Amino acid sequence: MAPSWPRWRRFVLNFGTVYFALYFLGQALLPLPASVTFWLADTLSRGLFHQSIPNTGVTGSGDTAKDWTLALLGLLSSLILGVIWTVIQRRGPSVRQLSALSVGLRAALICWLYSYGLAKFNFGQFGLLAPGQLSHTYGESSPMFLLWTFMASSPGYQLVAGFAEVLPALLLLHRRTVTPGALIAAVTMTNVFALNMLYDVPVKLFSFHLLLAATVLAAFDHARLLALVTGGAVPAQEWLPRPKWIGWAGWAVTVLGLSYVGLTAVHGLETLRRDQVDTRVSPTPLKTRGFHWVNEYPYNR
Repeated sequence: MAPSWPRWRRFVLNFGTVYFALYFLGQALLPLPASVTFWLADTLSRGLFHQSIPNTGVTGSGDTAKDWTLALLGLLSSLILGVIWTVIQRRGPSVRQLSALSVGLRAALICWLYSYGLAKFNFGQFGLLAPGQLSHTYGESSPMFLLWTFMASSPGYQLVAGFAEVLPALLLLHRRTVTPGALIAAVTMTNVFALNMLYDVPVKLFSFHLLLAATVLAAFDHARLLALVTGGAVPAQEWLPRPKWIGWAGWAVTVLGLSYVGLTAVHGLETLRRDQVDTRVSPTPLKTRGFHWVNEYPYNR
């Protein structure tokens, strides 16, 4: 690309490339053994804060002391590697580097948005209202339990939430719809991150990184977005040439993805139908009204 990039701007790009690569590759493709990640996090914690972190094992939480310390380790490592990369870099970043970062962010968002969205179409993430949820009082409920309950109480809203995650994932498959896909993903992940933060759901760190990835991806097209608002003009975007089969592969994955969403939604709606029938014809709790039987035939009469 143009060699007129100032050094600070090249550093931001190089730092971001390394940071996202370390974080998302460590999450999905190249995860280190738990013993190694704990040793790394504990060593950093002892060196910086003079205290060890608890070895909680596998808890299902993504916001443990180990997770936050590993994120700090990734941040520090990226700063160092970003400085080294910028110093030895003789000219501005190439189109290939920008394209690689864009493709990497797209792949991470597609993978996680699609999987989370798909889970909502068959009510696999929040489920449907259960008797145990209706028996809980507000005082007995954690913020996360309240979130899961109000999501479970509205199957329709779960389907809308799933659509809001699957749609940007499918748009990100195609080069011409990356920007609208990134914008929709950023809006969706802003809502998800806010819920995780304010209802104390232990996926705050991961949802923040998905939001950050969507925001950075949308920022790649900031000139066009600004021109859309101001009515200005921008030059054509420079793209690397690619084989035609990549475009066809994107459409094939889109069709397969939509088909699987449809099958999952059919299975989810059948699950919902059986749940509603069971509520009407059996002595299970009247979940649609929040009541449950105590004793159908009192003995004091």
